[in-house]
Amino acid sequence: MSTRPPSEALEWDGHVESAADLARRLATLHAVDEQGQPLASAGVLNLVTVTRVEDALEFEAIIESLSDHQPSRAIIVERAWDGEGIDAHLETRTQMFGGAKRESLVELVRLTLHGETTGGAASAVRSLLRADLPVYLWWPGAPDLSDPVYAEVAEGADRVVTEAGRGPNAVTAVLQLADAALAGPALTDLAWAELTPWRQLVNQLVDLDHIERLRQGAVAEIWHCGPAPTVSAYLLAGWLRDTLGEKLHVELHPRRDLPEGGVVGLQLESLAGRRLVIDRFPDRATAAVVVSSPTQKARRRVLPLPYRDRARLLAGELELQRRDHPFERALPHAREVATR
Repeated sequence: MSTRPPSEALEWDGHVESAADLARRLATLHAVDEQGQPLASAGVLNLVTVTRVEDALEFEAIIESLSDHQPSRAIIVERAWDGEGIDAHLETRTQMFGGAKRESLVELVRLTLHGETTGGAASAVRSLLRADLPVYLWWPGAPDLSDPVYAEVAEGADRVVTEAGRGPNAVTAVLQLADAALAGPALTDLAWAELTPWRQLVNQLVDLDHIERLRQGAVAEIWHCGPAPTVSAYLLAGWLRDTLGEKLHVELHPRRDLPEGGVVGLQLESLAGRRLVIDRFPDRATAAVVVSSPTQKARRRVLPLPYRDRARLLAGELELQRRDHPFERALPHAREVATR
């Protein structure tokens, strides 16, 4: 955490015709310390996001909430189809981190690309990236390989974090995730990050003997919010299929009384009748867990099942640079469940 509030920001707002002009403008916003020496940047990564104009301020607030732990050169790209050229907001501010004895810079760039300039989004981003830092692309939707902006910006990223669950069609989103995982850099999705507590809880409760019995044949029932399966429900189904094998039969059930959210319940039952039930309490970070079998009395416990908001989910994914192999293995199975 920072030890004191950030200082007043140095800002520039204006209209430019090229990405090169942007880079020159940003270079002029360098604060100095009391001795007149330029401050070093605190950035540990480049964070790029492409969003709608009406969502840009929300994204800026999320990015600023991460700056204490993951300071970055953040680039927010908005696409507007009217006009020409680039409207830009450039900002640098000083902030002291942890036990550091000197203040460091945190940098934010917000671009609105107009008209034909939207096709040059990748060029504008490349001109502003710090070459010594990894590049993360936060894409607020499913990864659409037919979108040239996504394809070009993702090509230069070390890791892509998507939000496929924000789209209207979960089946299409799962298909796009599966295609993008094969075509580009390391990929993950915030719907998968939401499932981390679920996967940890299942691993905690299912021992090796139970796993072997489940692999011989079992039924997994997954309850999801709303009338149609969610991306997170398909991904959980894919992970279970990858973990327990093709003999696992998966069923998805709606909870129409809970219009928003992801997975809210899971039941795993082997052919021998051993059963695990996890039922999340609405709006709480806990779940009722019941383990039973034909030869044992049912045991019910209330266990933690943490819920993390969007900013925390994103922060967790920005700490990783490697490929998410369990996610990639789950995707083909999730695709199969979504298209059956």
